[in-house]
Amino acid sequence: MDGELLTGGGLNQVFRVGDAVRRPAGPWAPRVHDLLRHLAPLGIAPVPLELDSEHELLSYLPGDVGHVFPSDDASLVESALMLRRLHDATIPLADRLDGWQFAAREPVEVVLHGDFAPYNTVYRDGLPVGVFDFDTAHPGPRWWDVSWAIIQFVFGLPDDRKRRTELFCEAYGCVYNDEQVLMRLDDAIRLIREHPAFVQQRADRHDDYYLGLIEYVQANRA
Repeated sequence: MDGELLTGGGLNQVFRVGDAVRRPAGPWAPRVHDLLRHLAPLGIAPVPLELDSEHELLSYLPGDVGHVFPSDDASLVESALMLRRLHDATIPLADRLDGWQFAAREPVEVVLHGDFAPYNTVYRDGLPVGVFDFDTAHPGPRWWDVSWAIIQFVFGLPDDRKRRTELFCEAYGCVYNDEQVLMRLDDAIRLIREHPAFVQQRADRHDDYYLGLIEYVQANRA
């Protein structure tokens, strides 16, 4: 395929073609494109350009993908604020329960990103400015995304986790809930072990990493 192969993706081959990104399109792509068009005024998500039976073309978000993400407080706070902006903007679409890759999750409050993490975030000058890969978007409760964001943005680094968790939650406007984080970790382990697309993740024993985080959360509940 013509274009520059963008490395780092875990499941799909994604190519940059000029100022656009060409990637495989799942059956849920039409619903995701509706979501992206709705989010376009925020300027922090790709804009859909084309869609056929096999591929989608999206606008390219310039910047650095956060496979090694900044650890400073300003970056963490901006990540929480960006997630809050995304959630609040999706409230009018939360009643569209069909057409997503994953079934709606009760109680439905917003449309979730589903995988809000540094590896799906674009940074410029050390701050997050955009988020991509909405394939796992679906209606659900805010805590589903918030818990995963804490796992990825906070627990992804070994130090100062308690204070940084509180900082993230304060910026988003919520209260930390360890039971919800444990539920999110359990679901991640189940997906890695059962989903047919997670071949490399199983080979790399990502489930062991999340099992270690479960032990950490249980040991630090106080």
